[in-house]
Amino acid sequence: MRIGLIGPAGQVRPKLERALELLLGDSAMQQIIYLGADDVAARVAGDWTHAGLDQDAFLERSAELACRGSADDIAALLVEERATARLAMIRTLPPPPARAIEMMDKWIVLAVHDKAVLDEDDIANAHIIVYGRSEEPSSNRFGPRCFFTPGPLSRDQLGCLELMPQGHVEVRLLDLDGKLLWSEPLYTSGGKLVVSS
Repeated sequence: MRIGLIGPAGQVRPKLERALELLLGDSAMQQIIYLGADDVAARVAGDWTHAGLDQDAFLERSAELACRGSADDIAALLVEERATARLAMIRTLPPPPARAIEMMDKWIVLAVHDKAVLDEDDIANAHIIVYGRSEEPSSNRFGPRCFFTPGPLSRDQLGCLELMPQGHVEVRLLDLDGKLLWSEPLYTSGGKLVVSS
C-alpha cells in the first residue's frame, strides 16, 4: 500500500498535473493526498473527470462497441474508464482546523496543511504526521513520532508513504520523474515508533 503526498502547488497547474499523473500511474498507489490549503488539486481532478466519459456515455459507448467494436476498441474504452475511476484516489485536506486521518495497517497517519494547528492530543495519537506548509522537504522525529513534508511542489519533489510487507513504513522523497531522492524506514514495536537511518 502506498499513499502519495503532494505539497502545496499554488496556482502552478502543470507541475501538479505532472505529479498527479506520476502517482496515478503507480498501480500500488491507493491514495493521493494534496497538502495545500487551496482547491487546485480538486479543480484538476474535476477537469480530468469531466474530460472522461460520464456513466451514461460509458454505457452507451460500451453497448455500441459490444455490437460493432473490435477487441482493441473495447480494451481502449476499459483503460479510459479505469483511468477516470482512479481519479477518486485524489484527496484534499479539510478546511482548518480539521485534520485528515488515514490508516496504513496499524499505522495512523495524520495530515494537515499547517502543523501549527495540531495540539498535544493530535500528535500523541498519530505515528506519522504529514504536513504541507514548509519551505523545503523535511523529515524529523520527535520522540516516537515522525513529522514529514515533501515541501512545496515548486521544488519539484513529492512524497510517498509505503507500507512494506514486513510491516514497517518507508517515508520517501521523489522527484517529478519518480526518481527516489531519499527514504527512511519507520518501525513500531507495539505503540512505540523507531526511526532507522
